[in-house]
Amino acid sequence: MNTMKKIFASLGLIAAMTINANAALITQDLIEVASDGSTGVIGSITVSTNNAVIDPIYGTGEVLSFVSFEFLGYDIPVDDSYFFLAIFDSNNVYAGLEYLDFDIDFFLPGIADWAFQGYFEAFGNPDFNYFTVFENGNAQPRFFNGLTLGQASVVSEPATLAMFGLMLGLLGMRRTLQK
Repeated sequence: MNTMKKIFASLGLIAAMTINANAALITQDLIEVASDGSTGVIGSITVSTNNAVIDPIYGTGEVLSFVSFEFLGYDIPVDDSYFFLAIFDSNNVYAGLEYLDFDIDFFLPGIADWAFQGYFEAFGNPDFNYFTVFENGNAQPRFFNGLTLGQASVVSEPATLAMFGLMLGLLGMRRTLQK
């Protein structure tokens, strides 16, 4: 009976680890590309692959929300997102985002009432990658420049790390009980 319990516990841990094994946070800088070719970091974005819709035919994952979005020095709340879509290579999350499209309304009382949009496609024409910042009140563009993404930083989801820690703890307890 004890052997059966051990087998079921081991199978449960293996199943839990494989479910969360691919969960990761992808963080990338948003980089402005000016018409004269100069560049500068204008923000960063973090998406989670945990709830991504995976397309096995194309090997991509679609994410419809961000974990964090910092733009022009402001942290953007998820609720301010009117539209958001990020696509990554599900077979190589370390490559980062292949596609990013966002439309956000951002209001900070007394400071900013902006709407901004951005579009990035890694394998398309770089001239079509852009970001635009509008004033919400009069829809006048304040900024318009090219957009590219920096090197991707990928970190395992905390749930994956917790499961791994739990597994190590249980293995240690098992060893202690056997002695």
